[in-house]
Amino acid sequence: MSLSAPAKQMSSITSLPGASAGVEQQSSRLLPALFGRLSVKRVRVFEAGPVSPATISFIGQVPSRIHVCDLFSAPLVRTLQTELSEKEMKREFQELLDFKVGTMIDVCLFWDFLNYLNRPALRAFSAALKPYVHPGTRAHGFTVLNVETPLRNQQYGIIDHETISVRPGPSPQLDYYPHSHEELNQCLGCFEVGRGWLLPDGRLEILLEATV
Repeated sequence: MSLSAPAKQMSSITSLPGASAGVEQQSSRLLPALFGRLSVKRVRVFEAGPVSPATISFIGQVPSRIHVCDLFSAPLVRTLQTELSEKEMKREFQELLDFKVGTMIDVCLFWDFLNYLNRPALRAFSAALKPYVHPGTRAHGFTVLNVETPLRNQQYGIIDHETISVRPGPSPQLDYYPHSHEELNQCLGCFEVGRGWLLPDGRLEILLEATV
């Protein structure tokens, strides 16, 4: 994985003009790579959290289909990870994802969702998602350089190819399990971290590439 130091323009998060209170914007170095090399006529996007109007507007600029699954609100993620076996969690994730047979995903927007899964849940989620990942699939997310880095309760969206919207999460903060990129590579059966961009607060913005 290539890792870059934070740039000056990413040293702060600025308020988004004209937006509702609490909405800010953050520059992204990896969104251009996420969408820049797609060679499909219709982009198929999987959004793992509550989708923002900004993301819908951005994705809608090209022929596309977006599959939204608010996994953050699922009881499996909120309360049941420590109660179910990995096999049981895989079955639960399959039901939550609810993809049609034959669906293939081009872009996954994980944001910081993977950090709310413990290791068995992370493996179970990856196994449930794998049938819908093809060799050209890429994913975007956030992880940490140091697992002691606190995870803020935030919701994300895409404003344009280089800008992410950031707002406070709509629900109370969940238990979280920050994963290093090495741990993600060990637990994800269909992705590996290809590129990372170090943010000033210690998080890593990451681009994941399919390994299927």
